[in-house]
Amino acid sequence: MYTSTDQRGQAKLAIALELIPNTPPLPVGAFSLIVADPPWSYRLRETDQTHRGRCPYPAMADEEILAMPVSAIAAQDSYLLLWTTNNHLPLAFEVMESWGFEYKSLHTWLKVTKAGDKIRYGVGHYGRNCTEHVLVGRRGKAPTFTALSLTDIPTAFQSPVGKHSQKPEIFYEMANRLGNALGGQRVELFSRCHRPGWVSWGAEV
Repeated sequence: MYTSTDQRGQAKLAIALELIPNTPPLPVGAFSLIVADPPWSYRLRETDQTHRGRCPYPAMADEEILAMPVSAIAAQDSYLLLWTTNNHLPLAFEVMESWGFEYKSLHTWLKVTKAGDKIRYGVGHYGRNCTEHVLVGRRGKAPTFTALSLTDIPTAFQSPVGKHSQKPEIFYEMANRLGNALGGQRVELFSRCHRPGWVSWGAEV
């Protein structure tokens, strides 16, 4: 069972368990790199054809995501890579702060067709969505990308779309490089598969 020695983390854990009684305990550890792809909630009408393809997995309420005690499993000096959609950018910044990280950068995934020669456009009320984003958050005195000799990592990348909500391998290549440079443990929250060298947590693992 997950326990936290951090008082703030304990308080958040109590809230999270009250809000999400069936949530499995977070993994035990002090992780230097945390990747998270929360199941953001969409409140559009059922008849709205721009709805996100009728998500095949349960979404979490904003309060549930904010209450997760992620700060309690993060190393004192660590990074968070937080996936978000265009709709949820403002909330993602709140989540990053609530989880104990300071925003440092935004990396953008431009979605392309399988052939890679055309942009893959989706739907949206304020423009056709064709991007998702990764917020880079830093905690404590974790070294900068420059200090880690990772200056060649771009803030934008393009890759074909896979299964629903599946993230591209090019992102995991970057995350692995960051994890290797940092050393220590790494965890993926809301993971959809097991990855070598990572602790995987989520309903789909």
